[in-house]
Amino acid sequence: MPVAVAPRPVPIRALLLSLAALAIPVLGVFVVPGLVQEDQGMLIWLTALIPAFLLAYYRGLRGVATAVAAGMAVLSVTQALVLALDLRSPDWRLLLGIVALYVAICVALAVVAELLHRERRIAESVALRDALTGLPNRRHADVLLDAQFAGALRGHRLAVALFDLDRFKQLNDRHGHAAGDAALIAFAAVLQRNTRRMNLSARIGGEEFLAILLDVEIAGAVRFAERVVAETRALRLPSGPLTVSGGLAAYEEGMGSHEVLVAAADRALYAAKRQGRDRVVVAERFATGSTGSTGAAGAAAPRAAATGLAAMLDLGGSESVLVIDDDEDVRNALARMLGAAGYRVEATGDPEEILARYRDGRPASLLVTDIVMPQMSGLTLADQVLAYEPGLRVVYLSGYVQQDVSWGGLPGAVTAFVAKPVDLRELLQTVREVLERPYATPDSSSDSSPAGRSSAGSSSVNRLPPPARGS
Repeated sequence: MPVAVAPRPVPIRALLLSLAALAIPVLGVFVVPGLVQEDQGMLIWLTALIPAFLLAYYRGLRGVATAVAAGMAVLSVTQALVLALDLRSPDWRLLLGIVALYVAICVALAVVAELLHRERRIAESVALRDALTGLPNRRHADVLLDAQFAGALRGHRLAVALFDLDRFKQLNDRHGHAAGDAALIAFAAVLQRNTRRMNLSARIGGEEFLAILLDVEIAGAVRFAERVVAETRALRLPSGPLTVSGGLAAYEEGMGSHEVLVAAADRALYAAKRQGRDRVVVAERFATGSTGSTGAAGAAAPRAAATGLAAMLDLGGSESVLVIDDDEDVRNALARMLGAAGYRVEATGDPEEILARYRDGRPASLLVTDIVMPQMSGLTLADQVLAYEPGLRVVYLSGYVQQDVSWGGLPGAVTAFVAKPVDLRELLQTVREVLERPYATPDSSSDSSPAGRSSAGSSSVNRLPPPARGS
């Protein structure tokens, strides 16, 4: 559905002024015909161009308005010079013809330019806006979030809220896609109504929405999310009740990338789903084992002196590696890099395949995962895998790294971070370091489950894999 760019409405006073301007030369012909036929009478006829100027201006055709105004100025200045210098009057018919031709060419060029500018504005709006709900889309949200995350690194407060409509797939299956679209539009209206002008709420895919909350404490973010959840619960749609679950996360030192912040909120959203839906859960940091710095710049430094392809391949191994990324090109490139270094690589874009492998008792030596994916984030996936493989080793990937990631909330017994686009040397160094680094077995009495903190207080969440996001 294209986004229309509405022109400015024409004020009543502009219409009245246009009628008056047209009436001046008409009345002049009947009331003072002699004056109208004299040289100075040419100025009276210029008023007939005023309506064209006003209508073009208020309908957004600035180029047309400029051309008309320029034509009026040429005729007015010419008439003034003739009278002031007592010159012989020019051939007004020739002058009018030249000016009319000039104005016509300018108007034609202006109309074409305005149409092109309007189409460009429509294209830009479509590129940054969701066609169904009218909210900003994922691209718009990523641009703003990346900019605001830079502010968070300098000390500004930043939080995000992820919302996911409960049992949306069943709603679509039972009532049809028209009912699903109506639910999305209704929820988008609730979200937009509760979003402050300084913040931004976006539809980032399917039934999932993201709110970017600037300069707010986590308590204020919880109040915002709870209002959204409560107003959604109160909606009365033809398809029946509608509820939504929310996950909140606030920036913490060491996150390094806004995708880590979003993934933390996604982790909390999954906890909300597993706690019964129709609620808000706040992300917590969990004691999931030792973590590493971004890439291989830290613990893998002793290997960094090696150079050349042979040295890179010396960083390889024969261990099994699982690669998951929703971008097929990136996924295949990673598989080729690791395969060339001797690793036994399996690549997929479906997190359920990863979970099924571990559930069936077929673990891999290492998991390499994108941190933000449509079905679930890399953090959430690692949380689920930990239920089957407490010693999970993970390398996380992100294309928006602004600072080394040293956040202690990354799930996994041993973890590290690599920035996209991936450098072969950095990838191999990081993978080798993560595979070789020892880790302490978590205390069986400690709570390392991916629980979240709800707004009503603390509660635990079991380690069973959650139901599908849209269920």
